[in-house]
Amino acid sequence: MRNYFMAFWTCLMLPLYLNAQEQTYLKLPNQDLLSSNKVMFMMEDKEGFLWYATEGGGVCRDDGRQVDVFKSDAEHPDLLGSNNIDCLAEMGNYIIIGTFHGAYMLDKNDFTIKRLKKVDDKRVDDILVMRNGDVMLTANMKIYRFDSSMNLKTTYSSKGKYVARIFEDRKGNVWATLWGGGLLRLEKDKFVEAKWALDVFPNALVDDKDGFLWVGTMGQGVVKYNPEDGSIEMQKQINQEVCTDLILTESGDTLWVCTLNGLKAFKTGKELEPVTISEILIVNKITPERLSIDKHGRLLVAGRQGGSFAIGNDSRWKTPETLTNPFADSLRLARQLSERPTALAVSKDGTLWFSTGKDIRKKETSAKEEAVILPDTKDVAAMAFSKDGSLWLGTIFGQIYRYKDGVLTNDDYASNEFGDAVNAMSTDSLDRLILVYDRYARIYDINRHTLRQQSIEEDGTYCIEMQESKPYEKWSQPQRNAIVEKVPSWLTSWWMWCIYAFIGISIVTLIIYNYVLRKQRDKFLQMMKEDTKENTNETKEKKEDKPQLINPLLEKAIAQVENNLSNDKYNVEELSKDLCMSRMTLYRKIQTLTGQKPTEFIRTIRLRKAAEMLHEGQMTVTEVSYATGFSSVSYFSRCFRTMYGVPPTQFN
Repeated sequence: MRNYFMAFWTCLMLPLYLNAQEQTYLKLPNQDLLSSNKVMFMMEDKEGFLWYATEGGGVCRDDGRQVDVFKSDAEHPDLLGSNNIDCLAEMGNYIIIGTFHGAYMLDKNDFTIKRLKKVDDKRVDDILVMRNGDVMLTANMKIYRFDSSMNLKTTYSSKGKYVARIFEDRKGNVWATLWGGGLLRLEKDKFVEAKWALDVFPNALVDDKDGFLWVGTMGQGVVKYNPEDGSIEMQKQINQEVCTDLILTESGDTLWVCTLNGLKAFKTGKELEPVTISEILIVNKITPERLSIDKHGRLLVAGRQGGSFAIGNDSRWKTPETLTNPFADSLRLARQLSERPTALAVSKDGTLWFSTGKDIRKKETSAKEEAVILPDTKDVAAMAFSKDGSLWLGTIFGQIYRYKDGVLTNDDYASNEFGDAVNAMSTDSLDRLILVYDRYARIYDINRHTLRQQSIEEDGTYCIEMQESKPYEKWSQPQRNAIVEKVPSWLTSWWMWCIYAFIGISIVTLIIYNYVLRKQRDKFLQMMKEDTKENTNETKEKKEDKPQLINPLLEKAIAQVENNLSNDKYNVEELSKDLCMSRMTLYRKIQTLTGQKPTEFIRTIRLRKAAEMLHEGQMTVTEVSYATGFSSVSYFSRCFRTMYGVPPTQFN
């Protein structure tokens, strides 16, 4: 069924492809399975797995088939702190995790997580894996340096300011950008201030082959920085922009920049020259957060405010547009706030109330300074005012607080008993409190103390937009001012009807072809199961006298797989070489004879031999899984149960 849907979608998009642009758009494979759609950073490890750092959802690992989530819960409350992950890095067999409350290490072999106790319990803003194998990370106005075994070597001072990013250039020089302005350079085992002439914050750094640094700033776009004398060249093509990240392609000729106005690309040289990119990135108003490049040279874009996607040479992936709050950094600059707000609300008199993640502050329109109202009030993710002037607070742990007349109280009835994070909060015209979570929304009547929940039945993570209707008005009633759109003329042209006819014929042909392949696949699997049953019941002499009833090519392919049974690296490429044919020829012949892809065929032969070994009873399930080329026991058990209907422990 999945193949039918993909084929139908591809054919349906063909006319748009012909009329619009020569590009293909696909969604990132398993992004709907993430525990949070707010992605702060994503990267690909050396094995080819995608890792996501999410806000409120912990760390997610995508292996192409499923997404594994590592986060704190009721049984493991201290596993990853508040589940807010800011950055990731790979160091050998470990994933270094930077959270809003310290740093952690995840072992990729057994997936155990332990905390780096030498790092303060503060937000880790960036992690750098150096060329010599050392690791640097920053937290609480300090820069920590670990060796390749993650033993702390040195702790540097960051001159009393928080570090935004750490970067190592091609010459091995280490740079650090500071929140509040300033640039540091590592010299003789200490960080010293480098010349920085602008009054805006430098954020991200990259260097080109000529030794210059391209610096993304928080308000002046991208500038060209000379590390020798500290001189700066402004770039007319991208100025007055808030840049959150930038990266150079491997060839060094294209500079990608994350801005509040979307993702932008430039050709490098003496000056930056804009590169035209897909209109879909502009139309959807995607706000990118961080950038990285995978081992295939594709650009991975983490878009906390509008979805994450990847850009390749000939294909692109994207997620649908999401509805979000104003970008925290732009609000901070516009209202001249001392720290980045995690939640905000405006009272009737225009006073801005906001959370810094550790306390609640307010700033009046005419005031220059902020007033701390509720100190030590952590993890607030949403705020709203009710008609009586009460300030309501929602946390990432589902707790609801009410602040009125200088007293803060916890509303146990409205608080979430499951600990789900509050994503958004507002009040309607009836002064009811609307609480929005990832998978459902709640309506809390403040005066009557009643709570109603609207759940979403299907799996996945959702962005919910709340809208209030007028009294006695149904949602299904049409609006009075209807908008009529004229159908484009190309939809009714004769050549478009030819394309639609071709699409229809293609779909019917594909359905018939898949039906034949499915029948052939079922026949082959039944033959393998019967052969397994006979092999486990017959004597060795009968096996040798048993006539061969399969195709000679198939018999030879089975023999080659069985000869390399314990080699988990034996794949389709090796099989095609052993059979002296190209990969495409092998694919076509194996699928014709068995109805399976070559990878499925190899797995089926391994499972058949595993069943015979289990029947003999001389090896454990773990030993059988490794003896038949499965590197993961859990994956072996899942495949075995799919083929034989029972787990390997119950096969006998």
